[in-house]
Amino acid sequence: MIKYPTLSKSTFSLGIYFLKFDKVKITLLTVICILLGMIPAIDSILLQKIIDLIESFSDENANNPLSSTIYWAVFYAFWWESINIAYRSYDYLYLKTMPVIKGKILNELYNYTQYHSHKFFQDNLAGHISNRITETARSFEMIISIFGEKILHKLAIIVFALIALYSVHYVFATIFILWITVFLGLSVLFSDKINKYSLNYARSQSFVAGSIVDAISNINAVRMFTAHKLERQHLETRVENAVADEQTMQFFMFKLRYALGTSCSIMIFIMIYYLSKLHSELSISIGDCVLVLTLCINVADDIWDLTQEIGDMFEQVGAFNQGLSLMAPHIITDIENATPLDIKEGVIEFRNVTFNYHHNNNLFYNKSVLIPSKQKVGLVGFSGSGKTTFISLLTRLHDIEEGVILIDNQNIKNVTQDSLRKAISLIPQEPVLFHRTILENIRYGKKEATLEEVIEAAKVAHIHDVIDNLPDGYDTMCGERGNNLSGGQRQRIIIARAILKNAPILILDEATSSLDSETESLIQESMDYLMQNKTVIVIAHRLSTLLNMDRILVFEKGSIIDDGSHAELLKNSKLYQKLWNS
Repeated sequence: MIKYPTLSKSTFSLGIYFLKFDKVKITLLTVICILLGMIPAIDSILLQKIIDLIESFSDENANNPLSSTIYWAVFYAFWWESINIAYRSYDYLYLKTMPVIKGKILNELYNYTQYHSHKFFQDNLAGHISNRITETARSFEMIISIFGEKILHKLAIIVFALIALYSVHYVFATIFILWITVFLGLSVLFSDKINKYSLNYARSQSFVAGSIVDAISNINAVRMFTAHKLERQHLETRVENAVADEQTMQFFMFKLRYALGTSCSIMIFIMIYYLSKLHSELSISIGDCVLVLTLCINVADDIWDLTQEIGDMFEQVGAFNQGLSLMAPHIITDIENATPLDIKEGVIEFRNVTFNYHHNNNLFYNKSVLIPSKQKVGLVGFSGSGKTTFISLLTRLHDIEEGVILIDNQNIKNVTQDSLRKAISLIPQEPVLFHRTILENIRYGKKEATLEEVIEAAKVAHIHDVIDNLPDGYDTMCGERGNNLSGGQRQRIIIARAILKNAPILILDEATSSLDSETESLIQESMDYLMQNKTVIVIAHRLSTLLNMDRILVFEKGSIIDDGSHAELLKNSKLYQKLWNS
């Protein structure tokens, strides 16, 4: 039974789950961020002490001012070296923590995504899915970086600044608290809108990335249909939407920053007024004035930066939320206590099967068909008649509404999907390979296969000599989707993989329809070998490839309307006759 990964659908819960990957280092990073928030307050206090010390030099009763100055100079130097050590400690911990967590997030998200249904991957662009996975991991790192290094750090600065201001005079702490209340109140008040605009922008960016990948993946079609202008216009529309969403988000942030900046100006004005008043009353020293002014101006600068950083964080939260669409529940899963499929004969049975796509009219209704052990069966019919759906249901890419599908009298819903698919070799119409070496692609059929086994499978598939003549032999990279090789070469590598897998059930889906006659002849020899002692299902438009089938099923609108050998169908089936003559 597959142990399906489970991930929370909540932004906060998912974030906490990711943080737990390294709780100790994350906690240390948090503590250092908070401690670094003491720096502006202590800097201002030290400056206050030095200013007051210098001012005291005019006092005739001052004792050895030079030694006092040296003391504070040495202390200040040590203080700055301590700051340097603290920052480098943070950098070191961050380096040891966040790249590792980001890597784990990528693995977790990919692992969750790969168990989605066939429909999920049909409904979502590959580039869109890939972009969501990478952007979610990247945005999480950015959220932690912004929250820790910027927001949490600056909140700590505010707290320690408040303590330092209170030590001078309560009125400065009061003004500071009132200003912070207004500042943070405005930020929180408009956070929902910021989050909404950020999510829209992240969604638009994802669509742009998906459109680019879609066009590049089909670049040959773009060229052959001279559709460069069309694709550019299609992308321009997506980009225009992304630009509009970004401008909406940034313009809102612009207005918020202006309001917050005005509050900073008012706060500084009030602080200066009370500094002048209290100093004139001899309630505070020159050093106190320097402490309050430098601290307020520095903190105001930090808080001003905070408005930008809050906007950046919400933008990253929007990107992170986009990744939550990957967390949709898995539709097709193993039942609890599912058992491995145990194949002895390879008998396939569809018993009263009903199925439809998207809850439309039934494609199959109460379908029943029995394929005995080691029988070779051809499936024919016009496009959309249900042939490929028949295969999809057998491999459980979709679940049926009613009835059962049995293999050796075992309901495929009650067995593990891994064991079901290990029992079936599928050679598709379009041979797509991984962007890996030929050796890795063939060995995909049997992960532990030796090089000798791979070579033997390649020889049977009539592809060994071709591979052997390549400069890098079996270490030749196949290119994206295998495009460094010809269609016939890719197909024979797929066949070699199936030979290596040696599953008891073999499915050929239009496996030779796009090949030239010479290549088809070579591949047909390989497939004749591959079909030995297996239950075989072959989908073909070219009916001449089905002459050696034990039996042929004729599909029309999801129903099997005729069933028999080639000779029988040619004599008795009008649809088969039409297909044969077309």
